[in-house]
Amino acid sequence: MSLLFDVIKTVKGKNIEKVTPITHSIRYNTCRKCEDMMVTGNCKICGCFVKDKTKYKQEKCPIGKW
Repeated sequence: MSLLFDVIKTVKGKNIEKVTPITHSIRYNTCRKCEDMMVTGNCKICGCFVKDKTKYKQEKCPIGKW
């Protein structure tokens, strides 16, 4: 799925630079513990695919957790 996000971001002219694996793990684990994380793996607030969104440097948590 990450490749698809890279393509979509590139087409939209957005940066596809990724965070380090450690930073990704911290972000993802923060989201997994969040009360707004749905069983589907999406964020209840912004609807993103959390596992993919947490990989990109320019992305931010909609409620400021990372």
